[in-house]
Amino acid sequence: MAFNRRLSFVAEWYQEEAAIIRTFTICFYPTGNAIEVYDQQHKRTFLRRTKMPELSERDFFIGSKINIFGRQFDIVDYADDITKNTLDKYRKKTFILLKHICTQHLGTVLCALIDSNFSINRGLMVQFTPEQVKDFLSNKRIVEASSMLMNQLIGGPSMGFEVIADNAVQKIKLCKEQNKDIVSDNTVAALITLFEREDIRIGIYCPHDEAEAEQDLNFFFNPKNGLQATLRLKNSTLGIIKPHCIKDGNLGRIISEITSNGFKITGLRMNLMERVNCEEFFEVYRGILPEYIPMVAQLASGVSMALEIIAADENKNSYEEFRKFCGPMDPEIAKMLRPHTLRAKFGVSKTLNAVHCTDLPDDTVLELQYIFKILD
Repeated sequence: MAFNRRLSFVAEWYQEEAAIIRTFTICFYPTGNAIEVYDQQHKRTFLRRTKMPELSERDFFIGSKINIFGRQFDIVDYADDITKNTLDKYRKKTFILLKHICTQHLGTVLCALIDSNFSINRGLMVQFTPEQVKDFLSNKRIVEASSMLMNQLIGGPSMGFEVIADNAVQKIKLCKEQNKDIVSDNTVAALITLFEREDIRIGIYCPHDEAEAEQDLNFFFNPKNGLQATLRLKNSTLGIIKPHCIKDGNLGRIISEITSNGFKITGLRMNLMERVNCEEFFEVYRGILPEYIPMVAQLASGVSMALEIIAADENKNSYEEFRKFCGPMDPEIAKMLRPHTLRAKFGVSKTLNAVHCTDLPDDTVLELQYIFKILD
């Protein structure tokens, strides 16, 4: 019976050629990581039950984006009461904001969240204007909506994240408050330890309840509110942490490796790239690298994190330093020649090699603008 357990969702796919939105039912079978897709309009099977090891139960929730063989499906609702009753009561989204005084601890924060069974779904590094801060703080509780918080948000770039877990809002709130009711919960031991640090408690904002979490997410990730990704474009380079590393829970560890080895993060965007964008981004490798098609498939397979990176030492060339730190494209060669590099530590194969870095110095600005501006 466990083999037949399934979760069913209503999903939408925008068919660009016809400029229409098509509706499907996606069934996910946790045992075996298999999916089945049914076309609601034409009342027929769109995809027979197929194993997709890159997907897991944690990828499915209202608002998530699922990439199935190059097509991006938006999960918009539950398709049956069993799925709704199983997930809706517990699986929740919330928002956390790292103020600029805390962004240096990004890797540590992400590690604690991941170790506490949180999924990181979206992220963006922004610089608030005073007007945007006023809008963000409107209708918030007096304690948080203080002039101190306003000064903290306009004093430097902040990083906002959509994170998902069972009872997510309550867990982060209680851990931050060091509430005695959460101390015995071993599933969030890493978060409890994190919030024992006063600088972390001061440096992170989180909503008080689910309604406020939804309000914060809608404000922060809605382009209409004018929040734009920070981008320096001066002696900087691009790094992309690939989906397989995020699915394996290594996001925080890779960020910590980067920031503890002479680099700073000046831009951050986390989202799911559509296959057509991945093809366009890797176009320079078409016909040159035999791994072109699997490279595209990997980048389109799930959420990735794009980073604008600079060398902490301004006298160093950021592009050259970070490319050396990533290591050879083949992780096996990296392990032999440069065992300290990111690809040696986190790579699996030429395709699953942990991170993308810009190959040619003249392409750094082009790649950064494509990821942070054109795809915005």
